[in-house]
Amino acid sequence: MNVNQQQVKSATQEILRHIEDAATSKLAHFKISDRNQTLERKLQLVSAVSFAGIVVFWFVSTQLYSIIEAFGGSVGPAWRTTTQNAIPIGFAMANVIATTFLYLYRFGEKAHQHREAAQKYHRLWRKCLNYSTECPDISSADDLARLAVSYRQELSEINHSSPDIEEWAWKTVDSEIAKGGLEYDINKKADKSES
Repeated sequence: MNVNQQQVKSATQEILRHIEDAATSKLAHFKISDRNQTLERKLQLVSAVSFAGIVVFWFVSTQLYSIIEAFGGSVGPAWRTTTQNAIPIGFAMANVIATTFLYLYRFGEKAHQHREAAQKYHRLWRKCLNYSTECPDISSADDLARLAVSYRQELSEINHSSPDIEEWAWKTVDSEIAKGGLEYDINKKADKSES
């Protein structure tokens, strides 16, 4: 094996590692982003529903009772206490808790940060997949080596600027890999489906 062949082999192996690293990191960041976005939406829903509940029960306990009593009806003390105190307090507590979690944990911000990181990894992954078009043969060994180094530097910069990936996300990525979810070679997928 001559020097150019060895250089092409080493650079190709490095680029293939970058492809795998970018793909797994991309997937993990998208998973975290989706989870944070779902949590934020659920907490926003709890906050909105509890606020609406407070308004409804305020209306029931003040306005509706006045109307009922104006027409000669009466409202029992147990029902009045429940609608004026217990239920609105429960809604208020749910609203406060949901709003506090939204403020403290900033799920929306985290989702945005992880989505941006995933998109950076995706762009690098796409660039790495196309390395053979930039350096099609052994005569491009030096260019391929420079390309591998530039991909390594870009991957390192993305790693440093990205938020941490939580352990549960790595586990989901591992299960995706075990199922073949990160296999991108169209020819291999076609071969599997035919057999």
